[in-house]
Amino acid sequence: MADENSTKNITIADIATFLTTNPGSINNMLSANPNLSTLFLAAVGDHVQYDHKINSKVVDLIPALAAKARLDARKIKQENESLLHVATENMLGWTQLHHATLGLLASTDLPGMCLVIKNEFPKIFDLNHCQLIVEEEVAMGNVTDIGLNPYPAAQIDSATNNSNLYLGLPNDAAQKLLIKPVQSLAIIRLPDRLPDPISQVALVLGGKTANSFHPNLGSDLLVLIAEVVGVTLAARLELQDPKQ
Repeated sequence: MADENSTKNITIADIATFLTTNPGSINNMLSANPNLSTLFLAAVGDHVQYDHKINSKVVDLIPALAAKARLDARKIKQENESLLHVATENMLGWTQLHHATLGLLASTDLPGMCLVIKNEFPKIFDLNHCQLIVEEEVAMGNVTDIGLNPYPAAQIDSATNNSNLYLGLPNDAAQKLLIKPVQSLAIIRLPDRLPDPISQVALVLGGKTANSFHPNLGSDLLVLIAEVVGVTLAARLELQDPKQ
């Protein structure tokens, strides 16, 4: 019984010590069992295959986490680039509005203001052409000499689809308002909170491409441009006729 217990208590360290102190025992085992090394290598191979089978059941998350990290980094980069693009566009928009305002302030009368809109606005905003139109039913003297283009109110309503702001491809009614063909356009009525006849006047902006103006385009800058034009027009009308 003592021998059985002592055999069960043999450790790997005991075996290593024995083989180290008795190197001749290894030679004796190999001589008595020439297939021992082959059996040992086969046993090791079976153990490796067994470990491989076990490892195949383990989910390795490292590739998935690395792929997700790359995707997150790409999204962050795209978001940053989008924010920079928006910031650049906003800066450009404010710069354009600033130059347009200076041009309007430099004008001294209605014809001069209309010339700024006709000749300078296309350069400032990179457009095909710009003009002010007015409902012909409005009594404003000789509007043609001033530089305003009169059209029937019904035609303007049709061109804008009865809206204060129209963005997109020109319909048939809008085509008749244009001095030259455009790919897209914006028609913005001047603010109705300003004195008459400002609300009967509209600013027409002709785009160079079909995407220059479209229904999903932000309108903040366009509204600001119309407000600046409306205030300037009101001031020029007052200077022209103090009774207005």
